[in-house]
Order: sequence, then structure tokens, then C-alpha cells
Amino acid sequence: MKEMLFNLIGKGKYNISIYTEEIFERRCQEEIIRSDEDTSSFVYVELDFEAIKNAMGSEEDNLKFWSIFLASLHKSNRGSDIIGFLENQAGIGMLLLDSKIEGWERVRGRILQMAKTEGFEKADDFLMNSIKPILYPACIQNAGLGDLVQPIL
Repeated sequence: MKEMLFNLIGKGKYNISIYTEEIFERRCQEEIIRSDEDTSSFVYVELDFEAIKNAMGSEEDNLKFWSIFLASLHKSNRGSDIIGFLENQAGIGMLLLDSKIEGWERVRGRILQMAKTEGFEKADDFLMNSIKPILYPACIQNAGLGDLVQPIL
């Protein structure tokens, strides 16, 4: 999957960087600390490769979803958002810095708008029902810190 994403980024000439698992995990930890110190917030979102592939139903539609996803990120990149591979390269995680849930709504809206333009309606149901954004620090009220990201020792 990693290779396919990098091919799409290269073909589209998208200015998108995707962190490795280790660096992305470190950035998540750093943002938790920064958020606590600055009393700011961020939104964390995971896109699981297998779940998306199953929801799309075919390899062609899976490729179409990721093409739309990357193109929409490139088109409206804030520059401060962080994207990286999840553990075991099971998917992609996103940190939408200095955001509330509306930050995810904005990103999702851009993806859906591009999907609609491309006539790709499958993205709508998946993004509306399968992606569960986590707002930090509000998530701490419902889960322990270790449930989000393991702290640096």
C-alpha cells in the first residue's frame, strides 16, 4: 500500500509528505505535550487500509478513493497538518493541529467535494460512518492517555 500511495503522490505531483511509523508516533507524542502546555487542541484521525479496501469493494475503487484523498489534501493543504503511517503500516494517521472537530469536517468536506466532482459516491458513506475523529484533549475524559498514544519514557 505504501508503494501505491507514493506512486499516486508522484504521478499527481502532490506536495504531500507522509512520515514513517516511528516519526509519526513521535510527532503524536510531541503534539500531546505541546497541546497540554499551550492548552490547544488537535484532531487525530486514522484511515485503515484494509477497512477502506473492503468498503470500496474493488481494487479500482480503492485506488480511486486514495487518488481523491491525496488530491484533496494537496489542493487545500494547511501545511501544519501531519500525516504518517500507522503501526505495521496498517493505515494512515492524520493530526490536524490547532483544530477542533470542525477541522476534520473541513478535510472531510474537501474529500467529499472532490469525490462528488469525480462521480465517486462510495467515499461519502465511508467517510461519514467509518471514520471516528478523536479530539485531544477532550478524549482524555473518556480514555486514558495510553489509549491514544504511548508516552515517551
